[in-house]
Amino acid sequence: MTEPAGPSDGTNVMTEVFDAVYRGESPFGKRPPWDIGTPQPAFVALEEAGRITGAVLDAGCGTGEDALHLAGKGYAVTGLDLSPTAIALARDKAGERGLDAVFEVADALELTGYEGRFDTVLDSGLAHTFEAGRLRVYAAALHRVCRPGAVAHILSISDQGAARMQARLAEAIEEIPAQLPDDDAAAPGLERSSGHLRSGFADGWTVESLTETRMRGIVPATSELLDLHAWLGSFRRD
Repeated sequence: MTEPAGPSDGTNVMTEVFDAVYRGESPFGKRPPWDIGTPQPAFVALEEAGRITGAVLDAGCGTGEDALHLAGKGYAVTGLDLSPTAIALARDKAGERGLDAVFEVADALELTGYEGRFDTVLDSGLAHTFEAGRLRVYAAALHRVCRPGAVAHILSISDQGAARMQARLAEAIEEIPAQLPDDDAAAPGLERSSGHLRSGFADGWTVESLTETRMRGIVPATSELLDLHAWLGSFRRD
């Protein structure tokens, strides 16, 4: 497969942005809207259907709920995230629950040191933060760390789901605008479509399925749970 260009210095900026969110230093307050305190229902259903096997990578694991759910069922799970604060919180949860899971700080656009290690990847809400070029870089990084035949399950919010969450957050939190920024101006190439995922994983991966589903989020100020329109793509490594 063709290797796309690597990540830029923007990674350092994103590290600080997300670390501040997990420290509670953002308009979200003590928890971000993706930190729902339980595993994503879509991933619970995948496990129950027997579609998670072998060594598992939770890419962009946040505070670890999806990884810990699988660790509790006996899977060998590694959770990686850019935010040191998120990883510290995930490790604390693992210790409190007596679960054996590995949590480490890592850049998902590089994943250095994990080559050829995983049979299944879970991604809840990481891929949809990448514009087209970075999504290809991310898919290439996952390709390197996965064994042949591994499957990456990518749960990505849709434009419809993102708009609903933005509107609800704006109602609950004064500092948040009611509409998302114009992606063409703020982040060229950022999309939340099934085609965006399909294109990003076009090199070195085969699409097994790409379907509409729901991604669960939370309104931090009220603890209201929202099931948002999303895409679930399953891509098999060639």
